[in-house]
Amino acid sequence: FWLDMGVDALRMDAIPYLVERDGTNCENLPETHAIMKKIRAEIDANYESRVILAEANQWPADVRPYFADGDECHMAFHFPLMPRMYMALRQEDRLPITEIMGQTPPIPDNCQWGLFLRNHDELTLEMVSDDERDYMYLAYSADPRMRINIGIRRRLAPLLDNNRRRIELMNSILFSFPGTPILYYGDEIGMGDNIYLGDRNGVRTPMQWTGDRNAGFSRAVPAKLYSPVVMDPVWGYEAINVEAQQGDSSSLFNWMRNLIALRKLFRVFGRGALKFLHPSNRKVLAYIREDGDEIVLCVANLSRFAQPAQLDLSEYDGMIPVEMLGYVEFPSISRQPYAVTLAPYGFLWLELHPAPDTATVQSEDAALLVADASDWKSLFEDGNRHKLEESILPAYIPRQRWFGNKSGTIRSTTVVDWGKLGASSAIFCLVQVEYEAEKADRYFLPIAIAFGGAAKALRETSPASILSTVLSPSGEGVLYDATYDAGSCQGFLEIVKTDAAIDTQNGVVHGESSSSLPGLLPSKRSAVEKALVPRRSLAEQSNTSILFGEKLILKLFRRPDPGLNPDCEIGRFLTEEAHFPNVPAFGGSIEYVHEGDEVTTLGMLQGLVANQGDGWKWMQEELERYYENNVQDTVPAEELSRTGQDVLPVGIARASTFALDRAGVALNAVAVLGKRTAEMHRALASSKTNVAFRPEPISAKYLEDLQLAINAQATHAYDLLRKTMSGMADDAVEMAAFLLSRRTRTLNGIWASNLGNIDGERTRIHGDYHLGQVLRVKTDFVILDFEGEPARPLAVRQAKHSPLKDVAGMLRSFNYAAWAALMKYTSRRPEHQ
Repeated sequence: FWLDMGVDALRMDAIPYLVERDGTNCENLPETHAIMKKIRAEIDANYESRVILAEANQWPADVRPYFADGDECHMAFHFPLMPRMYMALRQEDRLPITEIMGQTPPIPDNCQWGLFLRNHDELTLEMVSDDERDYMYLAYSADPRMRINIGIRRRLAPLLDNNRRRIELMNSILFSFPGTPILYYGDEIGMGDNIYLGDRNGVRTPMQWTGDRNAGFSRAVPAKLYSPVVMDPVWGYEAINVEAQQGDSSSLFNWMRNLIALRKLFRVFGRGALKFLHPSNRKVLAYIREDGDEIVLCVANLSRFAQPAQLDLSEYDGMIPVEMLGYVEFPSISRQPYAVTLAPYGFLWLELHPAPDTATVQSEDAALLVADASDWKSLFEDGNRHKLEESILPAYIPRQRWFGNKSGTIRSTTVVDWGKLGASSAIFCLVQVEYEAEKADRYFLPIAIAFGGAAKALRETSPASILSTVLSPSGEGVLYDATYDAGSCQGFLEIVKTDAAIDTQNGVVHGESSSSLPGLLPSKRSAVEKALVPRRSLAEQSNTSILFGEKLILKLFRRPDPGLNPDCEIGRFLTEEAHFPNVPAFGGSIEYVHEGDEVTTLGMLQGLVANQGDGWKWMQEELERYYENNVQDTVPAEELSRTGQDVLPVGIARASTFALDRAGVALNAVAVLGKRTAEMHRALASSKTNVAFRPEPISAKYLEDLQLAINAQATHAYDLLRKTMSGMADDAVEMAAFLLSRRTRTLNGIWASNLGNIDGERTRIHGDYHLGQVLRVKTDFVILDFEGEPARPLAVRQAKHSPLKDVAGMLRSFNYAAWAALMKYTSRRPEHQ
């Protein structure tokens, strides 16, 4: 029932006593585990992304069976840890924490502990000894009214004497321990309690939203409230409430929000291993969290006085700690004890980074061994290949801007083909990247070897280009990305210019020049070398661009899919067949053919277009000028009365005198862009013989597929919105909830749309058309980048659609631009907000 209602998580209350059997104390019976396995199997079979949380107030070893083999509960509260955190703080000794964590057994990989400082019950003291319980009563509940059952009924802030440093320290430990932190409402703003209310109601008072009547929780007459709000002068809602703290950048609320956002950025906190350090000063709690490349050092001072500590970090020699809240770099780690000094109740989260100057320096055992710079064969054999595929490539590829799957976990990398690229020193390398869950990718990686001064220069100027250290009898060198080498870049151009065909181990790489290439080259042969000096573009995205003087640009597709890349295919068609002038002239391509496979586009050569920036930059400048010059203007009443189509200037003649007077230059330019867009689509629909570009009718099957695709995209968007609501800003949550409430209506509306009567043709289109895809060239525009959305499959990017899809994309881009410029202007001129 509850899961069908949309509940995401179920807490199994007092789970050790779920099943009763006469003659037993009913605790931890085998029948309970049998029931839980059935419940879990039902959820796994019929519900996605749901969680069972076990409430078992027992020792960790006794709770462990409720995880079973990962097929009972997803999570369980870690009850014994919670009181020991308070004991450690009061005793100023880390031992209670390290001791209980040492008694915590491993759990299945698909399970987690639920960690908490407080909840709606009392701070339970069942999982402590009698002496420890007496100590906790004395330390945290001097007034007997603060006690209930075997525990203390107080909220977090009163427990910690409303000491902001203590509150932050305890939350820092909670958020950096393995598991999922659970916050009790009100603790994020430091709410108090009311010990004069009976039972547990003292810690269940209404949430303090505002300083208005009843703390903004209810509009009822105060005397009618089921539970009275806290009205204490220190803890009352007029002093502590969400509204006030939202507007205070230094408030506990905003500090907690920042801590939550930081934790979400690092998987290591939820899933990484935990390793305690043992400094001689027991007032300091220090531990390492590690998950793959993510290494975080956490240090906490449990004392009310400043404390020093010496940490044994020799295992991380050479790494640089970076403080994660302020991103402040600390001194690098050496084999000597690492000294830290902590303020009273202070803590540090330090992410350990490889030092920039040592990140690519490897030991002799890790380095690749070659005879010289031309000894490529040995690089892909035996031990070298093992190092390359097992350690070097998995470490190098994810750090690159062109790596697409940032959230994926790499399982393996394999060099599936390689070969020397002509007379250049570069090597073609095609790498298959396998992931734990996602579909595999292939990456195009041209590489080269440098020794001596060239290697030194690369280490100094382009350390990100280096894959590995290389050792040879003549000395030490580096293996690096060949796009950082001018000679290799020149070699790529020669492959296109000469239509070269180069054999690789399992296929062939060949260049194919365009009929327009001679017109793009300098007329005099002697001027070629000066005019075509290569340089690597700094604007890195999913591809790598190499500029040749001011004449040509070579785009290398780093993640090539089998088949013709749409950018190359459409660029060739518009240049050679349709003769459309408002695109960069197509100069040629570099293609790869594996034995028996179809062509894969590796690179595309185009004419370099001199421009004044892309359309987005141009539009931002125009809008900034418009807002600056016209902010004081009063819009005429007749302008405000215009609605719908009347205010949309389809042509300049439709625009009002008011608009033309203030933004006429921009409107004229937009009209030119509209004309070029129409001409582009007319050119793309001009072929009657080329099957790839010949227009096709909009069929019923196409419309049905379109509805299916729209429905799938909308469903995905709603699912994503629901999953991410918890991390949204408060002002966005209400809008998100409104959208989610219209989910059924929206999805039904997609299928209710009558697309059966649409008549027309579908053609090849740009596919990712927005202001960033056009260049402002004097008073005109040049359209570029017909690759489509790189994350989508090639077949989807090559599909034919209505040209109105591009029109809609550009209109949306103008909408984004208008709001972006307005927000930028009002942030600079808040008086005009």
